[in-house]
Amino acid sequence: PVPARHLIPHRKSPNPHSPIKRGGNSGGLGRGTNTASSSSGEPAERSRKDSLSSMSAGEEATPRPSPRRNKISPSTRSRMPQPSSRQDSRDTGDAGIEACTWMQPQSNVVWTRRNDETQTKYGNAGLSNHGEARDWAADVMDNQTKGRGKGRGRANTMERDIHVDKKPGKRSNLKQTRDRKHPQQSNHDANYSKASRPGISTTLGAGVRADDDAKRGEFTESPAERQAFKEFGRNFRQKENISLEAARKYALACLSATNPDLYLPPSTHWRVYLDVADIAKRSNQLDDARSHYRRSCELQPYASQGWLEHSKLEEECGNLSKCANILEEGLQYCSLNESLLIRAVKFYERIGDLRHARQLLARLKHSSVEKSWKTMLEGALLEARAGKYKMARELLKYITFHVPWYGPLYLAHAKLERDYGSPEEAYLIVDKGLKELPRYGPLYFQAFRLCEKEDLSNEDFHLPRTMAIVSRAESISKELLWKVHLEVAQIQERAAIKAVECNPTWNLSSELDSARKSYAKAIMLCPPNLTWKVWLASGRTNVSWDNIDEARALFLRAYDCVSEKSKSTVLLECARLEEFCGDVELARSILCKARNESGKNDWKVWLSSVNLESRCGHRERAIMFAQKALNIHSGTGRLWAALIQLKHEDGELQQMKVLRKALQAVPKSGEVWCEGARIHLNPFSPTFDMNSALRHLTFAARFTPQYGDSFLEHIRLDMIDQWLIPLATPFINTMYNSFLSGGKMQLDDSYQLISQHTRKAAEEIKLQLKESVPFDKDVLDTSELELRCSSADPNYGHLWFQCRESPIDTAREVIARARLMMTEDFTKYSFIYVAAMVRRAGILMTIYHCDKIITPPDEKCAASAAHEESIIVNIDAIITSRLRAAPLLEEMLFGQLTVDGICADGALTKSSTAQFMAAGPMFVTGIVTSSRTWENLSFSEKRQILFGTDSILN
Repeated sequence: PVPARHLIPHRKSPNPHSPIKRGGNSGGLGRGTNTASSSSGEPAERSRKDSLSSMSAGEEATPRPSPRRNKISPSTRSRMPQPSSRQDSRDTGDAGIEACTWMQPQSNVVWTRRNDETQTKYGNAGLSNHGEARDWAADVMDNQTKGRGKGRGRANTMERDIHVDKKPGKRSNLKQTRDRKHPQQSNHDANYSKASRPGISTTLGAGVRADDDAKRGEFTESPAERQAFKEFGRNFRQKENISLEAARKYALACLSATNPDLYLPPSTHWRVYLDVADIAKRSNQLDDARSHYRRSCELQPYASQGWLEHSKLEEECGNLSKCANILEEGLQYCSLNESLLIRAVKFYERIGDLRHARQLLARLKHSSVEKSWKTMLEGALLEARAGKYKMARELLKYITFHVPWYGPLYLAHAKLERDYGSPEEAYLIVDKGLKELPRYGPLYFQAFRLCEKEDLSNEDFHLPRTMAIVSRAESISKELLWKVHLEVAQIQERAAIKAVECNPTWNLSSELDSARKSYAKAIMLCPPNLTWKVWLASGRTNVSWDNIDEARALFLRAYDCVSEKSKSTVLLECARLEEFCGDVELARSILCKARNESGKNDWKVWLSSVNLESRCGHRERAIMFAQKALNIHSGTGRLWAALIQLKHEDGELQQMKVLRKALQAVPKSGEVWCEGARIHLNPFSPTFDMNSALRHLTFAARFTPQYGDSFLEHIRLDMIDQWLIPLATPFINTMYNSFLSGGKMQLDDSYQLISQHTRKAAEEIKLQLKESVPFDKDVLDTSELELRCSSADPNYGHLWFQCRESPIDTAREVIARARLMMTEDFTKYSFIYVAAMVRRAGILMTIYHCDKIITPPDEKCAASAAHEESIIVNIDAIITSRLRAAPLLEEMLFGQLTVDGICADGALTKSSTAQFMAAGPMFVTGIVTSSRTWENLSFSEKRQILFGTDSILN
């Protein structure tokens, strides 16, 4: 018999190729406690947090050779990035260590840094106590630092001075100018010579070395060959505008020597094969595309483009092993190519093999920091996404020290500090970047957000720190100065609203005077073709203090100066304003005008129409608009997601039909996958299933990481997993024992037994909720979810906007707020989720123990079908069919339980029955209050839904 524990709901690990790996550290990192022998024979303890060993808990420790210490001269150490004097509580290890760790197998080098107080090896901190792995990121930094002499350091300083005195990007422009002298001579020549160095694996034998040198020489094309290919590209694009088939035939004709008028030089054939492969890929001729990519790589293996495109094709087709083989083969020829190496690192991170990604990054030890800093930056971001805060922090310090002219480095470092709760440290990094790059705009906007958060937390509503940064922004480029004043106006608006909330006696209109002045400055500095954005933003500000007439006038001015392409955006804003005022008919008229003018080009006008009808309670009209929109914009995932939600009242089966169509049309839409997860997380859904929900949420976060609702729904899944499964387990075991101890029974009788235990579970949990909460609300591990969410940095979603109070909130703050809201719901309705789990376990019990059923269903049960080798049975289809055929949860609880309580006489009144049957929509999303009707929302909630979701600057 199947053990009862197999019937208890549990969460299986997702697909091994998924970026989300449940349980244990990713990348093959060990868990638990283990020991490894050092040179002195002393065991080094291995902790879950600090260990980087790839051995499992039961493996035998491998003796580690005695580490050698790299000598660092005082002059070199003085030029190295020094850690902050602030002792961070999150950093682990001894106080004398300020470094990061990456791994490379079969090495014994440990990098250390001295200071005045202590000198410690990583082995003492438990970071290198294993035989197969080592601190290779630190070794990369050490090797690169040792290779920098005084002359090179001075040259870099001179280049940095040139960059700061002139303009951002000058140094990179000089490099591009130098490369244009030999446009086809890329880094592959250098990569090939470096591939033969010790420590980098290569499979090139001496017998084929001369042939490889010839191929590498062909990579440099003559001016005549470049001109011939340029002419081919021009003609190829013209043919492509006619048809893909015409372009393919023309390209193949240029490869044939029988056409002397079209024949291209042999050194350019590999490029032509890339274009032909792209045509075949777009024509869904995947086999032909593979052969053309392979031919291109054979003709010129030292060109990274062929390996990149071929690997993308295989990954998109789901052939992950082939993709890995292609990347590895390409790296044999282009061992240090930046694009190919970053592509391989990201690929191994997506499939969860962080150890392999770190091994690839170890190749950077043979390259100077000037040539490898972009790849090192990707490695730092990888460590940040893996939760290795200390590693990522030290790497970003190192890269910023050597590449101070690249602005996004400061942004990445500041974001890391902000996400880990160090806003002061983030501000110091931004301030340092502004001193180095005083004209780099994104750093100013990051500084605005950090200072605004600090001022509002201190209740300094006049924003002293923020305005000090604004005064420094006068040196920014004139093209961005109007955006500065627009951003400041919105900051002042948020501060004014917060001030009035804290001091109800203050007048909001007078508090917004500073915001109006900033809008006036933005209008004067804004280009004429973008003034409509300022008018819209100022109109929204007037809506915040209920000045509707002035808002209408400003929206009208925006409509007068907007371009034809952006008119739909202004019309949508006008429709929201009229709906906010209560004039729904006028809002419908404006949306009708927008659909007629821009319906074929802008899917947002259709989505706004769907949302308007849905908020007004006209579900049939909303479905009609959604279906019409999908006939035009079939590739828009948000329209499909809206249609799936609208089909909720038609039942789970209708929702699943729409879901299948949506996944065929937009298989990479995170919104659609999230709606599938919501179907399986609804306790009133007959196919309530945590494993399916986890799989759907995994794909949602993988395909659309900027969609915040996927992460918030994952909180509901974690609460069910960590809180409610222990409550449901005793009821499931009792039901299982009762079923096995009895004799054979009819299928309907088994449903009666399941209904009895389901009602009993709901009643007991309901009584426990009246006395006290049966689970610890403070014990919920969401650290992994917070890490992934902060790395993805979501920016939209219905639940996301409901839980986000301000645009400056971090992902961790939004998750913390959503956790509090969902906790309140679970303390009220946890008995419903427990009843749903008991129901599902009981139905699975009848499938796995079909010998206890006198009249089994027409489908063959899984146990008997497993012995019939000639018949392949889809067990998932059988389970889904039985779940839908069995009585629904509300039918099992009918007559005994309502959402509000238990009927004393065991009978349900007509009103309470209707209330209970309508409880399903309450659990469509993870937050029950999100299903409230439009009439029950407050003034601020309506304004947040209508105007607080889209950014004007986008």
